[in-house]
Amino acid sequence: MPDWDPSRLSAGTLTAWYKADSISGSDGDSVSAWADSSGNGHNAAQATSARQPTLQTNELNSKSVVRFDGTNDILSDSDIAALDVGTGDIWMAAVFKSTDDSGVQFMFEKGTTSFALMTTAAGVLQARLGGTSNIPLQSAGNWSRTAFVLVTASRVSASCNGFVNGSNMTTTGTTNTGSISNSDVFDIGATAVGGNPMTGDIAEILVGGATLDTNQRQKIEGYLAHKYGLQGNLPSDHPYK
Repeated sequence: MPDWDPSRLSAGTLTAWYKADSISGSDGDSVSAWADSSGNGHNAAQATSARQPTLQTNELNSKSVVRFDGTNDILSDSDIAALDVGTGDIWMAAVFKSTDDSGVQFMFEKGTTSFALMTTAAGVLQARLGGTSNIPLQSAGNWSRTAFVLVTASRVSASCNGFVNGSNMTTTGTTNTGSISNSDVFDIGATAVGGNPMTGDIAEILVGGATLDTNQRQKIEGYLAHKYGLQGNLPSDHPYK
């Protein structure tokens, strides 16, 4: 999909957008800041050098990724107020690889129990959209811990749906009316310094405190899949395979 990217989403749909190929640097450089490409100014940063992840260039379809060491790497923004939707609509999308280290891992979160993409120690991938239950789940063994995966999930009118590589998660279509409204910062790669750290790589994250319809979700999946060479993972009936 060379003629479309998330900047073309309707106004207000995209809240923050972190893409590794926007980071300048050489292979192995520490990442002290990750700019928000949405134009909304939600930049993530880490001032302490020992807690900075690294830039890995030419890693996925000739694109860069940000690598987290599973110990204390974390990038954070302030409280992103646009994600405090209460019981309203919200969505997420990401391309990442979470290497199995037998621990809980958070790819990102704003309130660990309310809005997050994470995996349990047992390997259940969770898109937390208002809570820790009645949310989209991908069961252990039904997603790869050794390859990059594309995840999208949204809550629209209390209906929560999640997709891995464009296909339904093993649990989806749940109903969740939990409130997403807190003063927590937006963290990437962990929940706090040394808290549930991610072991693996993130290529791109998009989040929005707004409604994401099916057409928009599929466009995002197509954009991410073609950008990172993952289009072969999309289902045969996906409009952007």
